[in-house]
Amino acid sequence: MADKTNMLIHDVIVDKKIRKYLYLDNSIDEVVATLDHLELNNFGDESIVPFTAKIRGYTGATDKNGDPWLMKYIPDSEAPMHKYQEIAFYIDFLMKTPAAPTILVKHEGKFYRSTKYIQNAMQIGSYNYLDPPFMKMLGNDLINRWLFFDEDRNPNNYMVIHDDDSKPYIVVIDYDKADMETEEMKIHGMEDKFGWHREEKTRFLTLLKPENFEMFSIEDFEQRLNIMMKIKKSVLKGICNTVFTKEIFDNTETAVNLIVNNFDKRRNYLNKYFRTWFKEKDLAKEKEVDARYAGLGKSFTDYYKR
Repeated sequence: MADKTNMLIHDVIVDKKIRKYLYLDNSIDEVVATLDHLELNNFGDESIVPFTAKIRGYTGATDKNGDPWLMKYIPDSEAPMHKYQEIAFYIDFLMKTPAAPTILVKHEGKFYRSTKYIQNAMQIGSYNYLDPPFMKMLGNDLINRWLFFDEDRNPNNYMVIHDDDSKPYIVVIDYDKADMETEEMKIHGMEDKFGWHREEKTRFLTLLKPENFEMFSIEDFEQRLNIMMKIKKSVLKGICNTVFTKEIFDNTETAVNLIVNNFDKRRNYLNKYFRTWFKEKDLAKEKEVDARYAGLGKSFTDYYKR
């Protein structure tokens, strides 16, 4: 049975509405085709926009299913960057990370960053996210955000939804700080302890501080690392070829190769780094500790039986 405390939960969410809303029953090709031909109606409908989004310049729209999307105007000069960030969403999908679909669309000659609004959810700051089940979900998400060189992850970037069985799951939102373009290792691992050096010190990783996960074992990351390494470069290249258009890029081939090469280099680095620092659980040692405490419990009980 799948581990429901892990964030690889495309296959364990049972709520049919959530599955449909996040395209969890679709293949990556189907998701790319759906979003690449997304038709938005009721553009400018602010009745569906939460206050926190309105003050940041968002307006609203709905797709053909009536589902709400949050829209923010993007200058033409920033369109390539946001197209690169769109690929981050597709990689999250490939890595079975529930995430708010985020793409770049054009409406009446202007570009807009479009994010599907996650309904019936609360920001993770409303929960104790240092406790189970959130810690394992966030530990796995550390891999994704490091992969995207995303140096600004805080409680506002994670929404919590509840499945039919009331189990909570995290949905990732906001790719605005993802850096898919930088070719060198902008965020790189420390050699003396598990953690990363970051360039932009003014930003913060509140939920993803590496020291939060020092007690994890490689089993906690195994699924996420494996699925990351199994993503075929040809699949990612196909996604990029679909969504990178000459309208936005002077040379689409150069843009595609940049993303595919960066992804491959970063994932190889991360896979090696995580496997260097995290080891398999010492089951014999755990059993010994359990036995020791079991003995203490028996001694305690025997003492008070006198």
